[in-house]
Amino acid sequence: MPVWVGIAVGGALGALARYGLNLLIQGRLSAGTWAAFPLGTLLINVLGSFLLGLITALSLRGVIGPQFRLALGTGFVGAFTTFSTFELETNELLHGGRGTWASLYIGGNLLAGYAAVLLGRWVGGHFGGGA
Repeated sequence: MPVWVGIAVGGALGALARYGLNLLIQGRLSAGTWAAFPLGTLLINVLGSFLLGLITALSLRGVIGPQFRLALGTGFVGAFTTFSTFELETNELLHGGRGTWASLYIGGNLLAGYAAVLLGRWVGGHFGGGA
């Protein structure tokens, strides 16, 4: 199978997973204090960071091959994470006078996302017997 097919299939699945998970999370927050906070995007970005760290570690250890790494990392995770949405939602929070929410959102994406990459690489470093 050509690499681009794996990336395309991974991308389609990642986009659908992002849409569904965001609907689930935001649907549960439709009322109350957290309704205006884009928690779905934040959690998706953190989970995507973990997955990309895990995929990278597994690839470096030889547990998964380069084609599967591209299908998962570039395709699935690339479509699953939502950096452009993160930027737009930050802008909307700021323009809506919610500077505290915007700061929490930026910090959560950057700090929790980075911690998730580290955790994913650590977890992936303990799988298989590769290099």
